[in-house]
Order: sequence, then structure tokens, then C-alpha cells
Amino acid sequence: MALIRGAKRIYEWLRERSRGELHAYATVLGVSGWSKISLKTYLGKNKLAPFLAPAGDETLRIVLDGSEISEVYFHEVFTQSSPRRVTLSAGDSLLGKATSYKLVEPLGQGAVGHVWSARREGGQIKMVALKVMLPREGMFLGSRLADVRERFRQEAANGMKISHPNVVQYLDHGEVDRNPWLAMELGRPSAGARLKTDGVLTEEEANYVISCCLLGIGHLHSIGGPHRDIKPDNILEFEDTYKVGDLGIVKWSDFDPTFTRGGTVTRASMQLGSWFYMAPEQQEDAHDAIPASDVYALGVTWIELLSGNVPSPQAVGARAYKTPSASDGVNKLIAAMLAYRPEDRPSLTDIRAVLDGR
Repeated sequence: MALIRGAKRIYEWLRERSRGELHAYATVLGVSGWSKISLKTYLGKNKLAPFLAPAGDETLRIVLDGSEISEVYFHEVFTQSSPRRVTLSAGDSLLGKATSYKLVEPLGQGAVGHVWSARREGGQIKMVALKVMLPREGMFLGSRLADVRERFRQEAANGMKISHPNVVQYLDHGEVDRNPWLAMELGRPSAGARLKTDGVLTEEEANYVISCCLLGIGHLHSIGGPHRDIKPDNILEFEDTYKVGDLGIVKWSDFDPTFTRGGTVTRASMQLGSWFYMAPEQQEDAHDAIPASDVYALGVTWIELLSGNVPSPQAVGARAYKTPSASDGVNKLIAAMLAYRPEDRPSLTDIRAVLDGR
């Protein structure tokens, strides 16, 4: 893989630019050596969409800071090259950066990826969950596939730096025919799956789940990374605890500026977060998600754990949802967590104090 001619010159030029800068077409043409027709064609075909955006009067706006653009990412977007479709089967072996993995059985699939249980060669953890990027056919344009691959790479690189008893541990990553995959701890079914099979949780059980989440979310916040997708399906049960999982849209950039801005690479290709759990500010713009946005999502999650229902944003705003708890203190706390203004929501420490009876 190598960039050539104008594409290479543009990549090197972009690496020295800052987000928000405005540059005339003439500047870009002078750097690249392209004709104006070629530049407009590349813009029209989204070959430069994550990096340059039309700003009117033959002016272009820089979308990403140069430090956020890797050559691999630029190459994949500009060439719009797609990974080869692969079919996974039990018994297939995948080689990661640390060791190899043998697929055991499928655990589920979504629009973007398939999740398998897999047997790990060596190490104390023998069974893992392995998430492979295999988007549904026709789900994304060529340029957006590169965005999703970049998001997978970020999730792997950043997730492996986190170690906390209430955050799912990332163990390894690799690619199969240019389809990236991630290996992580294998837990029991999620709290969301448990709701579907066993029904609502008791007050004590729900409070314990929330307590575990407060610790995991608190750790992510301590390193500047709002999760942005807290919900029962992303809370995994382990032997003696619950852990926050699915770090795919964590706002990583807040603690390391060399990572692509959280949300930027997928803003136009997928919704960042789950609508009914999203705080008002996150519904307006996923880039506006802050730690208090996770508090809101945790409040909606708490309601679902206790009642089995997810109130709509309209019901939350009108305070028209049914109070889920037999405890007035818990109901008041949840209502505060669902406040419209982020500054009116309690902190994670405040929530823990109520749960601990202080």
C-alpha cells in the first residue's frame, strides 16, 4: 500500500493542517497538481470527505487536525477500497498481535460486526469474545467502510490501555482479509439479554448493577472518555460483578489528541449512541456528549432494569413515565439523573452516596 502523486502530496499537506482552517481551491490545486475538475470529482465521490469540506466560494475547510490522520486511513478513504467478504465458521483460526484464536460459536451479529466465542492459545484467559467487522451488504459506501475500520482500530488500541474491574478488558486485535477484529473478555449474557429472558430485576439486583456501572463509567471519565452508549445491552455480567462494555464510540480523543476525534469518523455513517438512552445534548450532536450524558443514559437504564420499559425522550421531558422503584429516594435520584440540563444532573459520586445510604 502506498499513496502516489497528488494523493501523497495532499496527505502530507493535510498532516500539517489544523481543524477549521480555510483554504482556497487554488491552494489545494497547487499542492496536489490536480486539475479543478479532478478535485471536484474527488470531492463529489467522497474521496476527501473526512478531510476537506466545501465552505463556499471555492473554499475548503479542514475537517481533521493533521495529527488525527494516519496514512492507512487516508489511503482507505481515498481509494475507497473495501475488505474482501469473508465467511466465518466454527474451527477457523485467527492470528492476533499477541496469539491465535479458534472460533467456537457465534454469539450474535449487528449491522457492523459479528461476535463469536473463541478459544485463546496461551494466557490465563482461555475463552474470549471476538468481534469481527463484517458490515451487512450495502450498509456503507466505500468511503464509510474506511471510517468504520478506523473506529475498530481505535477501539482496539485504546481499549487495550484500560484496566479496571468494571470495564470489559480488551486483550488483542488483528485483521482477517482486511476486516479488523477485537478480542475481549467473555462474560455472561448482558443485562439487556437477562431482561428479555428472566424479566425485571429486583431493587437490590438493579442497585448492584448500577453501582458496578458507576465504578466503570467513573474510570472512563477519569481518563476523559465519556462512553456515549450506556444501556443494558452494553452492561455484561461476570461471575461476581458487572462490567461496562462496547467501547466503540467512547470519546477517546479527550485523553490522547493523536487519536481520531471521537465521533468524527462515523458521524455521517452511523448514529452515535442509542436514541432513547441519549441525553438531549447528545441527541443534538454526539460531539457534545460529556460525562453528564452518561449519567442520563444510566438513569434510563435504571428505569429499564426495574420496569422492563424504556421511556421515550418525550415522556422523560414531560415526567410522564411511571416511577419504577418502591423507594422514593431512588425515584427522586433517577428523576435528577434525567434532568434536561447537564449541570442539573447529579455526579457519579452523588449517586453512589445515595445508593450507599449516606
